[in-house]
Amino acid sequence: MPAFSIHFDGSHTTPERMTARAQELGIPVEALIHRAIAEHLGARFLPVVPASREPTNLSELSRPTVC
Repeated sequence: MPAFSIHFDGSHTTPERMTARAQELGIPVEALIHRAIAEHLGARFLPVVPASREPTNLSELSRPTVC
């Protein structure tokens, strides 16, 4: 799975504010980052991912999918 690293210099308060907000929501800070990216970029700037076709028989259901 692809991974991204985000680095802030020592004068940024963003990491502390993100940690505090994640604690308020009761979620890990990583989940907050995922949510922020999805909500900000997902609807406006990223291409729509087509819905996968549902299998119509047992052979299709057991076939491995390619991601």
